[in-house]
Amino acid sequence: MALSDILVNATLETIENMAFMEVVKSDKTTPYDEHLVRLRLEILINKPFPGEMRLVLPMDLAIQFTKNMYNLTEEEITEDLMKDVLGELINIISGRLMADLIPGDQTFDLGLPLIGPDVFVQAEASSLAVEFDAEGVPFWIILFGDGFQESAARIDQA
Repeated sequence: MALSDILVNATLETIENMAFMEVVKSDKTTPYDEHLVRLRLEILINKPFPGEMRLVLPMDLAIQFTKNMYNLTEEEITEDLMKDVLGELINIISGRLMADLIPGDQTFDLGLPLIGPDVFVQAEASSLAVEFDAEGVPFWIILFGDGFQESAARIDQA
């Protein structure tokens, strides 16, 4: 199975089950809008290879995820609660991805999620970016590091 398919499955299952929103892999590429307020969540993969996963989403979608997961109104949402929700989302997505990428007898180690405003950065590192659509709102997951592709290639060879 291709790395992008594994990532898509992990993302769709996690967000649909936790945030109760329909999510699909987008067929389009949304241009970068510097005026849109976005958040960026990052989680490091420490073992079995170095890598990083990023979740980039508009603030409105982050609020919607939090509202749905806790059945709250927008006025009841605090910044800390939203950070907890988003941290849990990226933690579960990355955990599912890693569990599907590495052999069952191998372990993986994830860092702690970091959250902050998104800033457009061009990277030279090996990466895979997938755009998703959650009820009409685009968001992105980006993987950085060669280990993701190499692990997916081993699955295909098995």
